[in-house]
Amino acid sequence: MKNYRESVAPFADYQQLIQMNPFDAVICLRKVDKKVFEVVDFNDKLLSFMELQDKAATNAERFFTKQCWLQLSNFLNEEDHTQHVLKLGTGYYERAFAIHVQHFSKSMVAVILRETQIEDKPYLQYVEQHVSPVLTVDLQGRIIHQNMAVTSALSREQQCLIGRDIFSLLESKYMKEFKLLFAKTIEGSAFGMPKCLFKNQLLSKEPFYLRTHPTYYNGEVIGVHLFVKDANSFMNDHEAFYYLALMDELTGIWNRKAFKEHWLHHLNDKKQEHKQAALILVDIDRFKKFNESLGESKGDELMRMFSQRLNELCYSKCALFRYNSDEFIFVLKDATIQKIEHTANAILEVLKQPFMIEGQEYFISVSIGISLSPADGKDLETLVRKADKALFSVKEHGRSHYRYYREDMTAIFPNEALMEAHLRRAIEFNELSLHLQPQMDLTNNSINSFEALLRWNNRKFGFVSPAQFIPIAEASGLIIEIGDWIIDEVCRHQNEWQSKGYRPVRIAVNISPKQFRKENFARKIKAALKKYEVPPELLEVEITESSMTNVHETFSILTELKQLGVYVSVDDFGTGYSSLSYLKRYPIDIIKIDQSFIRDIAKDDKNEAIIKAIISMSHNLGLEVIAEGIEEPTQVDFLKRHHCQKGQGYLYNKPLPVETIVQKYFVS
Repeated sequence: MKNYRESVAPFADYQQLIQMNPFDAVICLRKVDKKVFEVVDFNDKLLSFMELQDKAATNAERFFTKQCWLQLSNFLNEEDHTQHVLKLGTGYYERAFAIHVQHFSKSMVAVILRETQIEDKPYLQYVEQHVSPVLTVDLQGRIIHQNMAVTSALSREQQCLIGRDIFSLLESKYMKEFKLLFAKTIEGSAFGMPKCLFKNQLLSKEPFYLRTHPTYYNGEVIGVHLFVKDANSFMNDHEAFYYLALMDELTGIWNRKAFKEHWLHHLNDKKQEHKQAALILVDIDRFKKFNESLGESKGDELMRMFSQRLNELCYSKCALFRYNSDEFIFVLKDATIQKIEHTANAILEVLKQPFMIEGQEYFISVSIGISLSPADGKDLETLVRKADKALFSVKEHGRSHYRYYREDMTAIFPNEALMEAHLRRAIEFNELSLHLQPQMDLTNNSINSFEALLRWNNRKFGFVSPAQFIPIAEASGLIIEIGDWIIDEVCRHQNEWQSKGYRPVRIAVNISPKQFRKENFARKIKAALKKYEVPPELLEVEITESSMTNVHETFSILTELKQLGVYVSVDDFGTGYSSLSYLKRYPIDIIKIDQSFIRDIAKDDKNEAIIKAIISMSHNLGLEVIAEGIEEPTQVDFLKRHHCQKGQGYLYNKPLPVETIVQKYFVS
């Protein structure tokens, strides 16, 4: 007799469920009578999950073993969407499977089996048993799985979404934001949307909070889990600031921090390894004149309109970021010259239409610089710098067009090369010095710690801003030598203060990612402490999230540092979405909240929510919290109310020379 699954074409929903579900064993059955079912189709995973009596049989009772069918037949007629447990074998060899019955019609059902103990994918149970609806989609956005909460929430007429396109279900106003989150999630990161809504009020009548998590199978991202949560849970979720920290507050598009993380994931994506990418740097020509003539409020409105117009040019492999106040960057993947020039020309074209502010027309022009990876390098800082040089060339030649970076453009920037030459002799000529900024204990208004900040007074250029010379030091590798000098200098001062009987204070030293990742970094710290006989608890090593991209390397270095007894802090916390994962993993003592959040405490409820979440989470993990950039008493009041331990900023004091600090805080 011909196999039933060969002679009868299964319904499309069955075919999609079987072909696209990599997690579960799936078998589709047709109900012939109350207790008689026939096999329609099944996937290969069923064969690896269980022994079958006769895999060629069409009758389900002969298809399954007796032990299996006795249990399974009792579940098939139930429609309460509950999960059952199927047990096969005996004693030591017993295996347990979670069973979910999916009804497609009165006669057609699918049985979905998942082994209850799956060590390498424990989150699958979590997804299935989650109280909120969870949809799983593949890389193209087709729904391949729905948990029981989804099935329960759907109407009787539309009980299955498997095989549907998730993008076709979204209300159009949420589409662009979702596409951006979806694209970044399949690169391996979790994100959240404060508000989202499906068409026809599917799963929710009101806009809901949507969480996205990458879905892994055999170590590869093969799709996305979508968690549909109550919108009110967003501001109570400790992970909420993932989303907020990566979005530009004014324009609502990705910010500079998101740009750095996006590029890091691009570099780690093996599929993009041999493909060209492009950075398109867009700078608004003379934007200052708009702010001066329109005022800050209308200037902000114009910036939002401008960014929205650029954002409309994005597609699946093109993302937009706000890099600086009037600079935006497009990142194009799989970037052919045709695609790059199409995008550059589209930017210029879309700005030919005026912007209307209070009935008045305003026109914006831009200059565009382009760098290519890997031709111009892979390091993000290098690519941005080269795109900036191309941009500078555009401005030098009339503005309002685009240029690619060329090697001869370096000649346009002679001062940078000259400055690097002077920086190489800065230590030798005693041009570097330390300034210290006090950190106020908010519980008792005392000061027992400082942050060390580098200053450079050059014989040719005079005082050079750290924002200008630190990137040069980073790019040239001088940052390692300079960093070693700072550690030595801090320990020397500590030794000097000890000998004079000054009270002990902790000094925080900023460590660059390059210096941190050097093999002998911890040994250098140990040598400096020993050389100047400094108690290790008086030194704080301050690192950034970008230093911690390699999990094993970071854990090893931090463990060495903690064994020495020094403190470890994380600077600019809240500006990178990887934050929560490393707090639990690494031996960290202190979290420093980025000043961008502190600055807008009184202006934005979202910033308040982020700060409260960071403080609460840090306290639960036993970490000290320091708020940076405090300038207003109202900011202090807020931080005290929420039990932030320390703060630093111009309200207390700007960074001061070491001699001034000694006079002000030790001998006065």
